[in-house]
Amino acid sequence: MASFVFIYSDLSNELVEVIGMDLGLEKELFSELLLTDVWLVSLGGLFVMACVWLYTGSAFITVMSSCAICFSLGLAYFVYTLVFEFTFFPYMNLLAVVVIIGIGADDVFLFLKIWQCVLAERFSKSSTLNTQSTLPTPLEHNEHTETLENLMALTMRHAAASMFVTSVTTAGAFYASYSSSITAIKCFGIFAGTVVVTNYLLMITWLPASVSIMERLFASRMSCQQHLAQKLINACKKSINRFCELFEERITHCIINYAFLWLILFAILGAASAIIVFWYPGLQLPEKQYFQLFVSHHPFEVYTKLRHQFWFEKPMKEYEKYNNMSMRFVWGVEAVDDGDYTNPSSYGNLHYDNNFNISSEASQIWLRNFCQNMRQQPFHQATFSFLLSNCFIENFIRFMGRRCIDDMDTTRTDLTPCCDAQFPFEPHIFELCLPQCISNLFETRFYRPGKAGPKFAAAPNHLEQYLESNSSNEILSLETTSAQLIVKALVIEFDSNVSHSAVYTNTKLFYESVESWFQQQLSTAPMELRGGWFISNLDFFNVQDSLSNDTIVAIALAMAASLVVLLCFTLNFLISIYAVITVSLTIFNTVAVLILLGWKLNVLESIAVSTAIGLAVDFSLHYGIHYRLAPSKERVAATEFVLSRIIGPTVMAAATTAFAGGIMMASNILPYIQIGIFLVVVMVTSWLYATFFLMSLLKVAGPQYGFMQLGWPKWRKRRTTKANKFYERKPSQIIASEQLLTPTSSAIVEMANSETHELESLNSSSQIKTISGTESGHTLPALPVDFEHSFQTVH
Repeated sequence: MASFVFIYSDLSNELVEVIGMDLGLEKELFSELLLTDVWLVSLGGLFVMACVWLYTGSAFITVMSSCAICFSLGLAYFVYTLVFEFTFFPYMNLLAVVVIIGIGADDVFLFLKIWQCVLAERFSKSSTLNTQSTLPTPLEHNEHTETLENLMALTMRHAAASMFVTSVTTAGAFYASYSSSITAIKCFGIFAGTVVVTNYLLMITWLPASVSIMERLFASRMSCQQHLAQKLINACKKSINRFCELFEERITHCIINYAFLWLILFAILGAASAIIVFWYPGLQLPEKQYFQLFVSHHPFEVYTKLRHQFWFEKPMKEYEKYNNMSMRFVWGVEAVDDGDYTNPSSYGNLHYDNNFNISSEASQIWLRNFCQNMRQQPFHQATFSFLLSNCFIENFIRFMGRRCIDDMDTTRTDLTPCCDAQFPFEPHIFELCLPQCISNLFETRFYRPGKAGPKFAAAPNHLEQYLESNSSNEILSLETTSAQLIVKALVIEFDSNVSHSAVYTNTKLFYESVESWFQQQLSTAPMELRGGWFISNLDFFNVQDSLSNDTIVAIALAMAASLVVLLCFTLNFLISIYAVITVSLTIFNTVAVLILLGWKLNVLESIAVSTAIGLAVDFSLHYGIHYRLAPSKERVAATEFVLSRIIGPTVMAAATTAFAGGIMMASNILPYIQIGIFLVVVMVTSWLYATFFLMSLLKVAGPQYGFMQLGWPKWRKRRTTKANKFYERKPSQIIASEQLLTPTSSAIVEMANSETHELESLNSSSQIKTISGTESGHTLPALPVDFEHSFQTVH
């Protein structure tokens, strides 16, 4: 198997080239490549972690973040298998690994950004206070002294809320996929949503603990003499910071000055995408009954495309049934599926219809008329044979019309009462003679048995005797069938003149025509036969129908959940509506690009659409919430404020996830390639729409001065005293320097020397305040030289 993976591309010589083959190893090869190509996912994860390292400057935080993401997958699998008790784990669930790498990195970027801003503000505040006095203030008497506990609580107050909003909306989008009727989509929705939840729990516990440990263990050990590696990292990070600042300035300038242009451009793109999705060419359903596993030029896939051209590959049912759809009508068994919908191996229990009875005279007449009416329908296909099993009542009538004593029978056996009977038959005679009729038909070589006909079960008082006769392979005889068997179910089968088709509209027309006619027939049936139902070869049609309907339901549920979460956290109707419109246009553009790339709505594509909702809503949430919390109430100033602070983290999150998806496009199997293409498209599209369309919309028509702003009821706050100052930050009088506190504080100097604080957006009062709530109208001074020793344990 392994050798074939590497040599299948060289199957030609000077005269002959093998372009396709079928070795019966598709599933085995796919399973092997599914595992061997995991290195691509790992490579994408390594790239994301490298970006985290460059962003934070700390290898310790990078390792801890990687552990948190890995642990979130393990915890989610534990909940999936042991708590939810899911036994089926489709390979589609591996998509959650790529998704959670991007979401986890986004949370790390956000948390470290806020942590650095808190440190920058506190350093600048301590330095400002100390410039007012030439003597150091005693630590225990300085009311502005900050503990690590206070700093972490302040960071958590903002980071946990932002991460909670994005996690809730993303997990809600995934859990909405549970409404699908397809098992693989159900399982993916539950697993992916659980991964997002566990990732959030670890990001608000594991990550803050890691940052605290790093500050306590490494801050006091940092020396003024930095190692060469640390200097290179700092220099690289400064260069990246300068590039990011220039990039943010350009983006902000373009949006503020050309907002109407971006609105018109992206609105036109959204309208064109909606036309592509809903009108032409539209999101088409699959027309191939097999699921493509490999790339199109793979020999296995090439042979599959050419299979229908070989006569020896024609299926046996095509020869026997002329490849037409069959029509089966079932009575006696309820159309109830009480199996586990998350386990394809669980078929549930058999539920009998207690009202079913075909021995009554009214039932016999109705069944005969039903068969006659069926042959007059335009979708019926006449079938010729000596004895058929499709409509048993007609064979039974001929059976009951025989002579009681046959002159050609040497034994002169009297067949009374199963002879010379007039239709309809009395119920007790019907029940007595029907098993004999079916037994005689099976002994006839001209009889073509099938799935149709009455289905018997042993009467309760003769069950043990009947089972013993069956175990000895005895043929049903006149003696053994007398009043020992009862009809528990009935199947009437006919052939249709409609050929098998993978086209959804053709099969849907056939199904609706037969179902409509059958329901009309049931309305005239006696009460004991009104529990019948129709079935055919509709497995693939059922998948198509579920994909077309359930995908729309999942999208509607996810969008409704996003709107509710946005409204609860922004408390502004306009911001929430703008964000939902942006997410909708993002979905339209993403799906339109996939349609133009030749995608059709199969199982993986349906999962991709659900995932797109969860990923696309994050950026719009970040922009919308920070616009609501901006210190300025004027829309232009608020837009500039949001752009100057949120572009960086969103760019990092989009770039890392998109690059990880691009790496997966080098895989040999189609699902990995499609996952990679999808991640690249959805990340690029969602960032562009959230940044250019949503922010332009807020700049032009965003709410200002409290317009359409709601509010929660105000509750009296209890004042609590802060205790246990185990880890304090001391003020300093020494002149500023560019020395770093810890690797995570590499941008503190730049932030402290900026014109405004980084986290002013997290305060909703009309005055511009710092995170702690104290008014700040002064220019931030430089940081002290010895602030690498400013953390000190208090004894």
